[in-house]
Amino acid sequence: MKMSIIEALEKLAEINNYEEILVKLKDDDEPTPIDLEIDDIRKLADDPDQTFDLIVTEYTIRELDENGNEKLGEPLYKVVK
Repeated sequence: MKMSIIEALEKLAEINNYEEILVKLKDDDEPTPIDLEIDDIRKLADDPDQTFDLIVTEYTIRELDENGNEKLGEPLYKVVK
């Protein structure tokens, strides 16, 4: 599904009933509260509204390939509770 990273993080928060959850960027060692991650993207991204083919589950945000299948490897974000 085409969505921005911010939309995907907001959906992840919704799926987790807006509980205080921490997310971890795939290359980042420090978990971050999801609301701070959204704020950082809004402030720092060149184009925070850029869309990607993403799938959001209860525990991850993953990219989809051109055929609509989940890309192998690490997720973009994962929930750390």
